Amino acid sequence: MKTHTFSIVVGTDACNANCPFCIAKMTASEVPKTPDFDQGRFNTACRIVEMASDGLITVLLTGKGEPMLYPHQITQYIEQINFRFPLIELQTNGTLIKDNLELLRHWRDEGLTLVCISMTHVDHIQNNSLMGIPNGGGPRQYRLWETVELLQETGLNVRLNCTMLKSGIHKPEDAERVITKCAMAGVDQLTFREVEMPDRVVNADVAAWIKEEKPVGAAKKLHHYLEMKEATRLLELPHGAIVYDVNGQNVCISNCLTGTTDPNDIRQLIFFPDGRVAYDWRYPGARIL
Repeated sequence: MKTHTFSIVVGTDACNANCPFCIAKMTASEVPKTPDFDQGRFNTACRIVEMASDGLITVLLTGKGEPMLYPHQITQYIEQINFRFPLIELQTNGTLIKDNLELLRHWRDEGLTLVCISMTHVDHIQNNSLMGIPNGGGPRQYRLWETVELLQETGLNVRLNCTMLKSGIHKPEDAERVITKCAMAGVDQLTFREVEMPDRVVNADVAAWIKEEKPVGAAKKLHHYLEMKEATRLLELPHGAIVYDVNGQNVCISNCLTGTTDPNDIRQLIFFPDGRVAYDWRYPGARIL
């Protein structure tokens, strides 16, 4: 049995953004109301991953909410992982990076390799609006590209995960603008994911919003566009994602869901703070422990 990612859930479902398309709000897996985690079960989960790690190279610190609301817990996880896995990544909406640069340097020194930032648009005002991030004004306003630059100054690699929406980026020419901007900014990896909902939805409001905003076929059109532009295919991943080299820029086209059709591939193991170890976000019964 192969698995590619060890996903570690940080904190609770609290978030300082309000993305109307939030995939975490649509999945049945719940998290505790406190940020404490089961130390013994975490050690067990690490042993499971180490012993059944055929193909696994990545640890992803993620959450049902915003992980960086719980920096102390991120520190605990990273220090205990202690370089046992080659790549350690952190998923975030990016808004708290500017205020935590020293911590990010510490996490880098303890093994963190890459920060994944969610985005929806190259323009930071529109990006903030689509993600439910208060725009406000002045120096405290969240600016995506400034954040990318600050992260690069810490020595960490950066991936941008662009969710494709009708109100945001969905046409190939829109995507090309993002690719060009990423190349200029020195972004290491860029992923496009058409907004999606799981087959079992637990939040009707989010599902209704996505039905209106899903740009059906946008990912397929982007594939055709890049092929027409003679972009070089670098990788075809087991869960269907394809990675391209577009004039030197790493570009992946993937999906927002984490299932797989390969019966020998469970794609990920997920550790929840209360000690559960699962292999699917969508089904409470998809548990190992």
